[in-house]
Amino acid sequence: MSTVPSKVDLLVRLLVATALGGAVGLEREIRDQPAGFRTHILVAVGSCLFAIVSAYGFQEFFDDADPRFTFDPSRVAAQIVTGIGFLGAGAILRYGMTVRGLTTAASLWVVAAVGLAVALGGYFAATVTTVITLASLWGLRSVRGLLVRGLKPEHEEFQLALSPEMQLDQLVRQVTDAGIRIDHLRVETEEGETRAVLYLRLPPNFPAEAAVAILSRVPGVRNVDWTR
Repeated sequence: MSTVPSKVDLLVRLLVATALGGAVGLEREIRDQPAGFRTHILVAVGSCLFAIVSAYGFQEFFDDADPRFTFDPSRVAAQIVTGIGFLGAGAILRYGMTVRGLTTAASLWVVAAVGLAVALGGYFAATVTTVITLASLWGLRSVRGLLVRGLKPEHEEFQLALSPEMQLDQLVRQVTDAGIRIDHLRVETEEGETRAVLYLRLPPNFPAEAAVAILSRVPGVRNVDWTR
């Protein structure tokens, strides 16, 4: 059996897990995602503590145990990987025809692994993983825009609040005249309020903010809602 770390070492491991998980969570918080700063900290610290308890918490019970009795601390780690899936699923939300929160669910999964690594003393691997995760979430956003939008038009969802005198043919005409393709258009009326949901294919290098400006200038459009 491995040597139980000192109380100072255990404290350092929990604090490192807090810092690394919080770094990823802060990025998600800035992006207004459903799981943010505190959630990622709790996941990282919780998985760290689970791994510590699994690896060292039962050691005194097995020091004098029958050698035929086997002890596998990795079983708790496997249960953490399984359990974090339920929390990640709660971060995945469906908006109309689009699904959001997949990246946040993945970041929760990663910080759980970071917490496990820190608990077992893998500071280097945990730190490198955190840096890669932050680079993927933050730094690669602009790179992704250059790569993806340069190869295919971007798909965006816009929700419009319409006035009663709104003419849909005028809306469609102004959008198509701007070189934007309408993939899907749905009109909903609820409690006397009419809303239109548009799924647009934006041309390369055409920012979604420009599409918002075009939609806002259409007569009869009272409000445009778009989520980055």
